[in-house]
Amino acid sequence: MKVIVTDEISEKGLELLQQDPRVQLDVRLGLKKAELHQVIGDYDAIITRSGTQVDAELLQYAKKLKMVARAGVGIDNVDVPAASERGIIVVNAPFGNTNSAAEHSMAILLAMCRNVPLANDSLKSGHWQRAPFTGHELRHRTMGIIGLGKVGGRVALRARAFEMEVVVYDPYISEKRATDFGTRLVSLEELVASADVISVHTPLNDETRELVNAEHFVRMKDGVLIVNCARGGIISESAMLAALESGKVAGAAFDVWSEEPPNDETLKKLIAHPRMVVTPHLGANTFEAQTNVAVDVSREILNLLEGKPVENAVNIARFDPDLMAQMRPFSSLAAVLGDFISQLAPENPGKVSFHYTGKLAAYDCMPITVTGLAALLNRCTDQEVNMVNANLVAERRGLVVEQSRSTESEFFSNLITMSLETPQGKRTIAGTLFEGTPKIVRMRDFDTDFTPEEHMLVMTYEDRPGLIGKIGTILGEAEVNIGAMNLGRRGKGGEAMVVLSVDSPIDEAIVAKLHKAICAHFVKAVHLKL
Repeated sequence: MKVIVTDEISEKGLELLQQDPRVQLDVRLGLKKAELHQVIGDYDAIITRSGTQVDAELLQYAKKLKMVARAGVGIDNVDVPAASERGIIVVNAPFGNTNSAAEHSMAILLAMCRNVPLANDSLKSGHWQRAPFTGHELRHRTMGIIGLGKVGGRVALRARAFEMEVVVYDPYISEKRATDFGTRLVSLEELVASADVISVHTPLNDETRELVNAEHFVRMKDGVLIVNCARGGIISESAMLAALESGKVAGAAFDVWSEEPPNDETLKKLIAHPRMVVTPHLGANTFEAQTNVAVDVSREILNLLEGKPVENAVNIARFDPDLMAQMRPFSSLAAVLGDFISQLAPENPGKVSFHYTGKLAAYDCMPITVTGLAALLNRCTDQEVNMVNANLVAERRGLVVEQSRSTESEFFSNLITMSLETPQGKRTIAGTLFEGTPKIVRMRDFDTDFTPEEHMLVMTYEDRPGLIGKIGTILGEAEVNIGAMNLGRRGKGGEAMVVLSVDSPIDEAIVAKLHKAICAHFVKAVHLKL
């Protein structure tokens, strides 16, 4: 696997990849846009921070790319929808810099409250002044935290250690989570009206962009303090500047900006304001955090290489890693079923159904469904289909995907049944695991019992004496060796299905000869990606 690193990443954190003989790691910093476009096609994964724009244009050149690894929390510089369309997994490192960001939030809040930057500059300029730098205590004040996630939760705990009352606005958490942190859950309106200090800790998206705006500043207390160590743009920067200039806000501390580096005139005025404490996006800039996030994304790349669950993908539904480990054999079975039925079923399927029975049905089977769907669709599209984009590709093709589960199973402890509905009729295939090995136990309405192999031959015909011999003769003359045979039939003289495992591919000429010799209803050579 070839991996390119395009931004400054902790060398210690990259040791996992450097020491793995399966990985070729190329650190190429400072590439211009055209240069990156020229070389990205050679790589399977890219590791970035915020300095590289992984946009739709770049991804057009990334023909082999399987993963974008963002060594940090934010993914503002990655076009996730464009990556998803191409089946590229996007991962971040949401835990590595959690403590660093929380500590920096408190650091710039305290620096603002005690006028540390101004006092530092004054003393270093040769002045001994104390009165101009009289500050504010946090004790007994109300801290309003917007977003009680990983960072927000740590800030809440630290604020309580300063004997602050903490209120929280977060529409996605339960009251119990707020209580567990010793905080009180309130509306955004109540928070902005009651808090002495407001700190934001949400991601930046369409829902949170300018979440705190001019209308909110009007309702805030006079002399409120504002902190933003999350993402630039969550707080309206023009409204922030106006509130500072009017005196509504006593002070603010920002580490992040809607434009980095800032060139906009509003941002320049905001940064230059005397009651602003500012840092150039340093929330994750500790040696510990830089190592942690690099280690985290390196592990994700190795997980991809080894076929293990990717834990921090932002464009794959997240599943419990322990559950994924248990599901992996069934996901492999679903992939075989999807690959098999895609080669046997008529064209233009309109609906695919996955039904799970037995002990397996007690769990979330969506990882299995997505794997089976990806295998099904890979035969009918030019683009690579995987767990990232399978549902998107199905939707764009007008394919309805259904899933059902039942813990009751009459014959098998676990059974996966996949059904395809097409204009020419319905096709069904079912499989189970026998001592960890996939077994196909039903095709259409025929009971079967065979182990899928790389090369197989499926035939249906009217059951008559001597036909099996003819099949063997034709394959023997073509020097195709039969490894195993499974025969299913509805009754004597009725329609029969024979499934052969063979040692080599069967070309179309042999298929045509078999079709004619036994007056077959259906003959199909199958090649499975095992």
